Amino acid sequence: MKVFRIIFTSLLIFWMILIFSLSAENADSSSQTSGETIKFIINIFYPSFDTLDSTQQTAMVESLQFIVRKTAHFTLYAILGFLSFLSFITYKSLSLKKRIFIISSVCFLYSLSDEFHQLFIPGRSGELRDVLIDFSGSMLAILILTFISNKTKLKKYIL
Repeated sequence: MKVFRIIFTSLLIFWMILIFSLSAENADSSSQTSGETIKFIINIFYPSFDTLDSTQQTAMVESLQFIVRKTAHFTLYAILGFLSFLSFITYKSLSLKKRIFIISSVCFLYSLSDEFHQLFIPGRSGELRDVLIDFSGSMLAILILTFISNKTKLKKYIL
């Protein structure tokens, strides 16, 4: 179990560093990153995207910015919830409720600190809405993993 904890705790720390570095991008750089991601996705589902004039391309990308950025928040934090769960769930000396509370708290506090960090980045802002989106992603992952471990053979290792 200790090797398991070390591996997943290392991955959790790596993931936190990744989130921090993405949050440290200024507004222009962050928009460019999401814009390139949107163009990549659009090209998959709308192969003639490149044939549109630049005004139409820009309008299409801008119309998808909000949903793609919020989906990215949700997904990044779902992975954080997944890694937090795997890092902390094997501490059987604590009750399951306490472990879930610790896991959830790590995700919530990291989300809060991430939004606070963004207050100091040019063009970025810390938003309560993003904390809620981030935490929702984390909680979904935690609930799914709790359900899966409760219904499978993992139960004897975790619960």
